[in-house]
Amino acid sequence: MDPTAIALAMGLQQAQTATPAAAPASTTASLLDRCENQPLFRIEGEPVRMDLTAGAWIARLRGNAAYGPISTVQQDVNTAYGLDTMEGAFQGDLSLMWKNWTVRATGSEFGTSATQSAVGAGAFGNTTYALGDTLQSSFDFYSWGIDVQSWVWRPLSKQQFPWEAPVANENLGGDLQVLAIVGGRGFGVNQQVQNVSTGAGSTYDNTFGTVIVGGGIDVMVDLRERLRWMDRLEFVVSGTWGPAWPGDGCTETEVRAQLTAWITGNVGVLFGYRYTNLELTQGDYTFSGNIAGLMVGASVR
Repeated sequence: MDPTAIALAMGLQQAQTATPAAAPASTTASLLDRCENQPLFRIEGEPVRMDLTAGAWIARLRGNAAYGPISTVQQDVNTAYGLDTMEGAFQGDLSLMWKNWTVRATGSEFGTSATQSAVGAGAFGNTTYALGDTLQSSFDFYSWGIDVQSWVWRPLSKQQFPWEAPVANENLGGDLQVLAIVGGRGFGVNQQVQNVSTGAGSTYDNTFGTVIVGGGIDVMVDLRERLRWMDRLEFVVSGTWGPAWPGDGCTETEVRAQLTAWITGNVGVLFGYRYTNLELTQGDYTFSGNIAGLMVGASVR
């Protein structure tokens, strides 16, 4: 027999009897793998990914505040102090993802200021003002924290719960994850009122800490076979709540909804909404209100 034919036949036989290469065990990451989203490295064979998100939080302040000891009557910060304009603020997140876990470091800042004539008599701290006095006012909020998230249910996957064995090469065109969230946050509040007419001014400034709990939903859809110019869509909505210290009955509540259009496997643009509610009673200061508005930015994974 021709030596070439013999070699070809032996090669075919070896290919048929060869052991197939081991498939990736993770199904959580399979959609991202198929969308060419490369991991940083692997631990126990599972990919570790990093997501960096930065953008603008275009928000407005709403609420009522009082600062004794002269007066404990809460004033609407929008009408009494003119703090009602939309302001551009920074919002950023850095996340590490492995298996069903996500650890996210988050930070943001917001500030607004105004000058207007007093619409009535009142007081903030030790500063009093009369109708028509010129007031310069400001309100600043900054926050930082670390959240730990885990998906607890994936109804579209054969591996519906984290403790179940992963299914190799599960071909999901989309994924739905129900999330559980715990974490710790810190945030600061600084409010100032100065009576330009008299030269007097008062400032409240304090930092709070909170332990948060919450949940959310993460929906991802692979669009590569439908749209040549987009890799996938991801929609995440989450809500958290926690008591805050120091103070009496202080709380922080946050709700986020974010849609990210991944143009490539690693770069996406986002559009969303963030609502942060503060209920603060600390010493002579009280504030009940929220900072809320749209978010726009970009993500690199």
